[in-house]
Amino acid sequence: MKGMRFLPVILMLLLIGCVCATSLCDCFASHSGAREGADANRDENPYLMDSDEEWAEETDTEDVDISLEQSFVPVPIPACVKRLLDYADWWADTICVVDGTTYYWAYEDYGRCNVIFNKDKVLLAAPVLCIDSFASGCDTKFYVSNAGKSVLVDFSDKKTLGKLKSLSRLLPSFTRYRKDSIAGFGRTVFYSFAVDFPSTSIPHSNHIRKWLVKVVERSQSLDEDIPGVSSLYIGYSKRPYGGWTYSGNISDNRQVARFATNLYFAIKKGEYGTNPEDYPSTLFADLNLQAIVYNKRYVTYQEYTHDYNGGAHGFYTERLVSYDHVHQQVIDYDYLFKPDCKDEVLTILLDEAKKTPQYKEWEPNIMYYVKNQDEDGIGKGELKLPTPGLSEDGVVFSFQPYSISCFAAGPFHFAIPYSLIKQYLTTRGKWCVGLATE
Repeated sequence: MKGMRFLPVILMLLLIGCVCATSLCDCFASHSGAREGADANRDENPYLMDSDEEWAEETDTEDVDISLEQSFVPVPIPACVKRLLDYADWWADTICVVDGTTYYWAYEDYGRCNVIFNKDKVLLAAPVLCIDSFASGCDTKFYVSNAGKSVLVDFSDKKTLGKLKSLSRLLPSFTRYRKDSIAGFGRTVFYSFAVDFPSTSIPHSNHIRKWLVKVVERSQSLDEDIPGVSSLYIGYSKRPYGGWTYSGNISDNRQVARFATNLYFAIKKGEYGTNPEDYPSTLFADLNLQAIVYNKRYVTYQEYTHDYNGGAHGFYTERLVSYDHVHQQVIDYDYLFKPDCKDEVLTILLDEAKKTPQYKEWEPNIMYYVKNQDEDGIGKGELKLPTPGLSEDGVVFSFQPYSISCFAAGPFHFAIPYSLIKQYLTTRGKWCVGLATE
């Protein structure tokens, strides 16, 4: 009888042992299934990664949801918004209230997505948005901007709300392809790929696709100039483009996406080694290329990249990248502007920048960047300007977080109307923006 008092304990230990054994078997089965899937992927696309590299499952964004408990503000979140803000904690704030309808602005803690919505529907979803008040005392009018465009929206006027769609609309004859992927080598690693691919029906679509592949390859590099203390704070270190080359079918959207995904996972394994303890709890990266202008001379994409490696927050960039698909040339400063006119272009840039609400709010130090100054304010050489991009209204120069102001200020996008810089454009530059024939 004395031994019977130990029977409950023995039965409990046996039960725990059975549960652990079952979980272990499930774990092995899951790992085996993922491994078989990865092997099949390599057989399908052998150029993607060396055979000893492992990359795991893909998951469709539309199948992923988040709970209301992840919101730091008690606001009513439509299901369509929850599906957009996946994988991360997120913040929500009130923009304004009009006739009993509250308009909100939500954004992910990792910086992947911004959403403007009310309790019934999403009005706009984009990688990065900047929202500025129109004027003091006006509670319903706001400037809403991304890299390529700024619109003035009056939330009390339903007609002007339609302007928001112009900031993220899909161009005709382009297809928006998105795929989210997850890997689990030591810690959870996410990669999100979203690119607008041209259809074969538009002229020079293959030229555009070849250029897009190069942009995808370059997107894995980290080459921004960030002050040392800030770099340490956010866990950022430069990572020059390593020379990976895509050798697959440029017309296969899925293969291009898999190339970018495997490249990111391989870089993460190379950076953090094989010891799981070396990994932050979560690693995350995004690539979003949204076509915003296409005409018979050039195409422009809004490029958004984001990389999170632990620390207080990740680092992201947002800029316009443009391509002359007729002559197959990347559009950069030397393509657009004549030699020896950088001072004149800079003067016009400063004048136009000072007119923007974001400049007036933050008063960024543009000269610190363009003079390439050190901590003592001494210039290191020739003036430098960011690579320009072409919008419908003018040339856009984008300054990334930390380059001319604090991280909270976000990126700055300053547009110069074509009419102000016409005399400084090259012959091909004038042709490209429609100011002359070639």
